[in-house]
Amino acid sequence: MRVAFHTLGCKVNQYETEAMREAFEARGAESVSENEAADVYIVNTCTVTNIADRKSRQYIRRMKSANPNAFVLVTGCYAQVAADEIIAMDEVDMVIGNGLKSEICDKVFAEYERRINGTAEAEADGSEVKVLGRSELNYFEDMGNVVSSELGTSRAYIKIQEGCDRFCSYCLIPYARGPVRSRPLEAIIEEAKLLLDKGFKELILTGINTALYGTEEGYSFDRLEGEEDMTPMEAVLSRLDDIDMDFRIRLSSLEPTVVDKEHVERIIRFRKLCHHLHLSAQSGSTSVIAAMNRHYTAEEYMDIVDAIRRFDPLYGITTDIIVGFPGETEEDFEDSLKLVEHSMFGRVHAFRYSPRRGTVGASMKDPVRGEVKAERIDRLIAAGEASAAAFIEANRKVSHKVLTEERDGGLVTGYTDNYIKVYIEDVAEELPIGEFVTVQLMDAYEDGCLGRVSEKGE
Repeated sequence: MRVAFHTLGCKVNQYETEAMREAFEARGAESVSENEAADVYIVNTCTVTNIADRKSRQYIRRMKSANPNAFVLVTGCYAQVAADEIIAMDEVDMVIGNGLKSEICDKVFAEYERRINGTAEAEADGSEVKVLGRSELNYFEDMGNVVSSELGTSRAYIKIQEGCDRFCSYCLIPYARGPVRSRPLEAIIEEAKLLLDKGFKELILTGINTALYGTEEGYSFDRLEGEEDMTPMEAVLSRLDDIDMDFRIRLSSLEPTVVDKEHVERIIRFRKLCHHLHLSAQSGSTSVIAAMNRHYTAEEYMDIVDAIRRFDPLYGITTDIIVGFPGETEEDFEDSLKLVEHSMFGRVHAFRYSPRRGTVGASMKDPVRGEVKAERIDRLIAAGEASAAAFIEANRKVSHKVLTEERDGGLVTGYTDNYIKVYIEDVAEELPIGEFVTVQLMDAYEDGCLGRVSEKGE
């Protein structure tokens, strides 16, 4: 059996696709590129925006067209919230929702064998749908230890958390992913050690709302000496910090809906934690933030930024900002631009608001006209690019440890711990891949910065 995967959306989806890929390969399937002919295509979908839904449908059709006789299975968040819509597509044979991805390998093998042996019994509509309701998504799905990474051989994801209970008024994800569930701490450390033994040097802790790790009712772990006053997230970082190997930890994101300045100050002290956090602002206007059902003010967000900057003026901070949320005035939007200017973000992910059916925002009045959204997002992108340029400029002539990842002609690429992509000249091809190299950052280049090796190794 030849199986191909396509993943849309977040880091959690990427991690779960790797888990599925490993399960298929362990059963003897050959994993191939999505651009190759395959017997089975699995599309792991996203539904964070209308555009994500459309891209999911496009990839389903594209993969089926590569082999009209292939078996096509659709999973992920779009499959979870719109299973009927997806199964109605002629190209789709099976839909499996979130919380059931660990079953996909067995289901596909069983169906494939029935088809090969000519014993498949057609369903009434020739297809199958299996999706759990939100209340049934009440467990952390064990997909085993994942010891490969779509990021290459230097960095790898570890999923530590699932679900969200914040219900931001623009967001479908709490419905698509269910309530908060946390992975056992011991399982996280076990997977981390396996990845480190395979040579990975950066472990990226990810989840649907990572800051909610261990906050659900009933979650507990056996505390070690010194962990009496730690939150579950701090305990994870502490246990990883204590592993006596040369590596670093990166948090994929922290939500200001969950953490405040004091919480962040406690987290950023860990020695192996990268000096980079993704903090989703979504808006710089306190009134818009409130309408989004996000429980902080613009001032409280900037307090977090300022606390991080006091700890390290070159700490990398990235963010998401939505333009055109219902009721957003020009003054509100100007507040978002001021937030960007204040924060010196390393990267701003700019999104144009699109109503998602089933959310509170979809029924809100006072929508922002499309041409206004278009004009504002252009201004936000420009502000984000200026902010990123200022951050690069602040890091010029500063030496950072870079984890090398890829060789591209005479350049080697990798990231600093504060999340700047660095292009290092290496004409002689002597730099090792998958190792830390001390690099002095020079001038802005493409989506990052040129670097010059100042010292190899530590």
